[in-house]
Parts: sequence; structure tokens; C-alpha cells
Amino acid sequence: MVRIVALHGFLGTPRDWDFLREAGFDIVTPPREGDVIIGYSRGGRLALQALLDGAKYEAAVLISTRVSPATESREAWAQRFERDDWETLMRDWNAQPLFGGHVMPRREEDFDRAELARQLREDIPAALPRLHELALPTLWIAGARDAKYVAEAELAAARAPDASVEIVEGAAHRVPWERPGAVVESLRRFLALR
Repeated sequence: MVRIVALHGFLGTPRDWDFLREAGFDIVTPPREGDVIIGYSRGGRLALQALLDGAKYEAAVLISTRVSPATESREAWAQRFERDDWETLMRDWNAQPLFGGHVMPRREEDFDRAELARQLREDIPAALPRLHELALPTLWIAGARDAKYVAEAELAAARAPDASVEIVEGAAHRVPWERPGAVVESLRRFLALR
């Protein structure tokens, strides 16, 4: 069976990938050796960085992953994660337009707020200038209602060799949890080609 190393996004937990486990995939988190790497959002950027630094996988799936340089500052959010009431913070975080109204419930006790603030301030290099170096098949998934990340997926697929794109209707940035069945089917199709 193909072993998939799964990297969650900001404010994610390893449990976020349970829907793939329930669909019969061999998912490991946190990162260990595997055959395929899958990353969502920030986890996708970390997966790309690992691949460009020489990590060896047979294929990669990048979901709602930015490859261009960041254009917005996250400092204001970092400060809010350091000081704001958790309920208010989560309400405002989930209200961001890119999430399209989809809410991921998160409990404060599952996180280290200082670490979350650090992650928001962390500069993960943009992969765009190096995408041509990817020596493995890649699948780029984005939600149709997340126009910014649809554009990122299409840009990445145009630059990376052996790349394909799947745009999932009825989903925004959190496509794996808005349309888990569609992600499962995309993953099955992609892996069947390997």
C-alpha cells in the first residue's frame, strides 16, 4: 500500500486527515518516510520546501498551496494570536473571505499560541522560481470558490514538469473538509496513474 505523509495547514492537527484514513489510505503524521507527500496550505508550502531541499518521494499532492511570494503581512494576526480571546479570534479567523464561510472548530488547548504566532511570522520561501526543479509528478488541488488559489494552482502546474490541476467545485480554501469525497477521488485517480 502507498504510504502518504500528510502535512496539515496552519491551525491544523493530524486528525484533519482522518477522512483519508477512513477512505483506506495509509496516512502518517507527523512527517516520516513515505511514498507520496500531501500538503494543505502552509503544509503544502512546507512540502514543497522539503522536496526542493532534496526529500525523496514518488509523487506530491499540493492542496490550496501558494507558490508565489506573500503579498500580505501576517503580523497583525500574529499579535492577535498572542493576546486575543480565543473565541473572538477563531470567529474572526474563520470569517476571512478565502474560507468562504467554512468553519473548522479549534480548541485552544490543542495549540501553543506562541508557536502559532511564530508560524504566522515565518517566511517560507516562495517555490515559484524553483518549480521547474521538481522531479516527480505533482497534483495541484484548489477549490473553485478560492480564486486566488485556483490561480496559484494553475501557475504552479504551468511551471512544474509532470503537473496536473484539479479544481473542486463547491469548495473554497478548505477544500479537503468542504468536499472530502472529491479530494478522495482526486487522490485515487492521481495515485492510480503512478
